[in-house]
Amino acid sequence: MEIKEGELLTIDEVIKLELAKKWKIAIYGSEREEVGPEEESASYDTEGERNLERITSMDGGRVRYRVKSLDEDKKTLSVIREVTWG
Repeated sequence: MEIKEGELLTIDEVIKLELAKKWKIAIYGSEREEVGPEEESASYDTEGERNLERITSMDGGRVRYRVKSLDEDKKTLSVIREVTWG
């Protein structure tokens, strides 16, 4: 599967692609946060994100991750968390 900027993924799709094993995954809570793998605001905890998706879905919400940037040379994927309700 080819990943493009702007694409929406679930954390399971990221895990299935085995990106979490091979790449740095930078997860940001909002688009206003500066995106870069060095930033302290980034989260690399894919298991925590999986739990967040599970909890959110119990309340009728859906968590998806919009690809902000992809750097194949540095093996870094930066995504913005998007939560929708209803």
